[in-house]
Amino acid sequence: MLRLLSYYHCIDYRHSSPVIKTNFFASKRNVLIIGFGKTGRSAHRFLKERGHRVFVHDDFNESVPDSFDPGQMSDIDIAIKSPSVPLSSHNRHAIIENLLKDNIPIISAFDVFILYNPTARVIGITGTNGKSTTTALTYHIMKNAGIDAQIGGNIGIPYLDVPESTVYIFEMSSYELESSHHLKFEIGCILNIYPDHLKFHGDFVNYVAAKHKLLEHSQIKILSLEDIVTAEKFGYMRDVITVSTEYTPRANVYVFERAMMGGAKSVVLDLTEVPGLIGQHNYQNIEFAYAICRHYGIPDYIIAKGIRTFDSLPHRLNMIKKKLGNVLFVNDSKATNPESASKALATFLGYKIFWLVGGRSKNADTLSSVGAYLDSVQKIYLFGESADEFTRTFEGIKKTVDCKTMLSALRLAYKDAANEEGSVVILLSPMCASFDQFEDFEHRGNEFVKAVEALSNDAI
Repeated sequence: MLRLLSYYHCIDYRHSSPVIKTNFFASKRNVLIIGFGKTGRSAHRFLKERGHRVFVHDDFNESVPDSFDPGQMSDIDIAIKSPSVPLSSHNRHAIIENLLKDNIPIISAFDVFILYNPTARVIGITGTNGKSTTTALTYHIMKNAGIDAQIGGNIGIPYLDVPESTVYIFEMSSYELESSHHLKFEIGCILNIYPDHLKFHGDFVNYVAAKHKLLEHSQIKILSLEDIVTAEKFGYMRDVITVSTEYTPRANVYVFERAMMGGAKSVVLDLTEVPGLIGQHNYQNIEFAYAICRHYGIPDYIIAKGIRTFDSLPHRLNMIKKKLGNVLFVNDSKATNPESASKALATFLGYKIFWLVGGRSKNADTLSSVGAYLDSVQKIYLFGESADEFTRTFEGIKKTVDCKTMLSALRLAYKDAANEEGSVVILLSPMCASFDQFEDFEHRGNEFVKAVEALSNDAI
């Protein structure tokens, strides 16, 4: 794989958009918005308020305001694509194809933000796993340190809805990065890159290329030495800060015996004092937030205080308060790929794990990610579209049971776990997207919490 990735930067992106000038929107423009979800609605409001003529196309909503008629294509000056609208040549949306034929620029909502705020101080954070936690933690530390900062992007607040601020902390998805042509970051962070979203991007090479665009357009680059694909490309450049979850002389920030060591090679924080951010993957998130905040001059003791007082985001290895007997219930609904689930399994090594898995498969190489962490797994409870696939994956390795639904999986797991001795955990870490049975991973996680809270000893 590394040999293949060594030439990814030579790929000819035929969906490249003409670069437009910073003052492009100084004149009134005819703008087509493609996709009318949260990002599209935000862009529509933002541009209408500034006097532009805006058209909207959405495949799933015919009642959008300012609906676009294909006969109006010649009127369009520029198009703004919502992140989830396919752009690459292998799955390109038909309207994108027509725009490209007419040489009409296609940009992202982030591009619009930069074009309207060319001098903004922007921190960009991306990665396959952990970017929301790192973004929220960085924001929490900065606000507690008195820095005027705002948060947005993929974490939930559209770029064009973020209040004016001195510093902007944006979570960047691979979808948004691939779509953007006016990237500009004071600090750029790539936490990690594992195979994900391959159907959208076409292959892992394109997925990596989209992620790497962030560092290519950052003044200060922060990366993990464990992310070999990124470290080999950017690790020896100037203005690079490196982190590692183990001791290595190459790392500027590293972990040594559960202590985070900072720039002066001194202890910044005892990581056992942060129960809300458990697991080695969260140690990495903490390191990135620390490196960002040190760049802004925040003292170590204030950063450490901010980390200790941070409330972890929902659906990310959250221990549910309810406990029946010695059974611990953990909601890790955000684990939508095998690599993320492997972090959860690693966190509970030594426990007897009753593992809930299922949803819409990412078609990833499951065993290469989780295979090393299966010893503690007692049984795997499958639900949703992927049940047959994972029955085959774990055949002869671990016992599985097809439960059809997540609720049935929880009940069966509890019946099996309730009489076990020692440390026992029922872990929802599904390795899959949620869209077969739920609206999103938040909906899935909330339903799991409700079902756990409704459990009683009578359920055995």
